[in-house]
Amino acid sequence: MFENRVLVVGDVMLDRHVYGHVRRISPEAPVPVVGLLGQAEAPGGAGNVAAGLAALGCDVALVGLIGPDAEGALLRAALAAKGVAGTELIERPGLVTVSKTRILSEARQQLLRLDRDGDPAACAAFEDDVLAHALPLIADASAVVLADYDKGVVTPRTARATIAECRRLGVPCVVDPKKLDFAPYAGATVVTPNLLEAERALGRPLTDDEEAGRGAAELRAALGTDAMLVTRGPQGMTLASAATVRHVPSRTRDVADVTGAGDTVVAVLAACLGADWPLADACRLANAAAGIAVGRPGAHVVQPGELRAAWEGLSPKILDAAAAAETLAEARRRGRRVVFTNGCFDILHAGHLACLEAAKRLGDLLVVGLNSDASVRGLKGPSRPVIRQDDRAGLLAGLACVDVVVLFDQPTPVELVAALEPDVLVKGGDYTIDAIAGADLVLARGGRVVTVPLVPGLSTTSILGRKAG
Repeated sequence: MFENRVLVVGDVMLDRHVYGHVRRISPEAPVPVVGLLGQAEAPGGAGNVAAGLAALGCDVALVGLIGPDAEGALLRAALAAKGVAGTELIERPGLVTVSKTRILSEARQQLLRLDRDGDPAACAAFEDDVLAHALPLIADASAVVLADYDKGVVTPRTARATIAECRRLGVPCVVDPKKLDFAPYAGATVVTPNLLEAERALGRPLTDDEEAGRGAAELRAALGTDAMLVTRGPQGMTLASAATVRHVPSRTRDVADVTGAGDTVVAVLAACLGADWPLADACRLANAAAGIAVGRPGAHVVQPGELRAAWEGLSPKILDAAAAAETLAEARRRGRRVVFTNGCFDILHAGHLACLEAAKRLGDLLVVGLNSDASVRGLKGPSRPVIRQDDRAGLLAGLACVDVVVLFDQPTPVELVAALEPDVLVKGGDYTIDAIAGADLVLARGGRVVTVPLVPGLSTTSILGRKAG
């Protein structure tokens, strides 16, 4: 989607998610007992920004501080797994790698967070090392992100020096602020506080669009930035530039987890500005990306396919195979059962709905593999499909029982079943289990293959035949 080079400087962290089921309260204290199902590690903080940029196709350089500890090694591995190759992680004795451990129930409720923050003053002592690594990389970057989580890497001197070098070289600089005093961010291209951060910096509440616009303009003028972007959650975003103030409505539908939404915004902004997008368009794409991120559990790394779909106004349930695989892997780590079915669904009818609802009752998430237009033509002839693939996908995504829709071009969904690894595979009762594509893959993994009864007399072919008659 983007191919530019972006430098990220800031507080890198390790995000650890521990999942389990809660069935009882401890007899020792009034706290839930979590039966461990599994855990996973991912880059957090500036590392999550870098992972988001890498997912969008950017060549990423990441500068931060870590300690000589197990968390640092896990963070390096997690970054590599997300495709962040250009890591300039400075490891120094006396430092600890910042980490956040979230304990979650199988229903995705966060029960507890354990933070290992380290000492910001100890990190600040290495600002010369950070600048020595970061400043020479700006010349080769098309954009720079200062990801400041106030853990000690982005000192006032580091911020000012980085922004000054970006200005000298004409490189856009996006700042995600956490300091109460925004003065060190003066001269940046765009600063992206959330609503609470903007209110703290101004010392007053921003209760509506008018107040938010006035506050964003005031902050922009005081800092001499090109723009100020205040992210306001369900109220969307407010963008103040020298010429105008505009409000971008939220595109969020269902909120699963707000973790990492700010990281998503700055990653997309930097990618767009590095590719010479107009700032207003960059903000709209960042807003669409944030809507995707908060609709997924955990610090979701937005994939190009789902971002393109959101930009085109398609349902966030419609994913490409890579994004679907990531979403479903996360769901399985949380102990959720994934059900898969597939079909052409050309002229969606009550028989389809009955099968889909029966499939959903077999698990927690229902994924529908949808034959593309090319695939349908290969199976049913040049006169089909009647309904084009984007419309068929949108209709399926509009059903409450459907959680994910994935298009595929092949005659059968075998490759998709292999990639998504469902726990349950479902087809209509006109199939025998040994004739169901992908059944052997699901059974080999210990899953189930189920056939559900068809509604008599209801099929697309019969409906079209009645219409023709």
